[in-house]
Amino acid sequence: MLNVSLRDPNEVKRTITGLSWHPDGGRKLAAAYCNLGFQKNPKDMSLDSYIWEIENPSCPEMTLKPESPLVCLDYNPKDPHTLVGGSYNGQIAYWDTRRGSQPVEYSSLEHSHRDPVYKVIWLQSKTGTEAFSASTDGQVEQPL
Repeated sequence: MLNVSLRDPNEVKRTITGLSWHPDGGRKLAAAYCNLGFQKNPKDMSLDSYIWEIENPSCPEMTLKPESPLVCLDYNPKDPHTLVGGSYNGQIAYWDTRRGSQPVEYSSLEHSHRDPVYKVIWLQSKTGTEAFSASTDGQVEQPL
């Protein structure tokens, strides 16, 4: 049994609200960090989430830098460099970890949820590039 602690490296500690194992064998774990308390986020609260190397849990391997805190995230099972994340502000963000910490694409505000995104999943398709999201606004979206 694996015993690993992944602690928020920020001064103001947040809850891990989502986890996704890397599709190539479970050496890495992506963790979404978010304070879900409505309007209780201090001004200096970090928006970052992290990818952790399980063998080195003392320091994140990569920092994901969304515009709004991530509530959930999911690795693409067909492309281990691609993640989709659901944000507190209702937007969906896509990362290609080969291109750095910033998302490569966001859903437009007009085509995003009105509440936090609590679940994102990749559609099992031939291209492997389609995702769906769900929120407490009662909508299921295919953002891009």
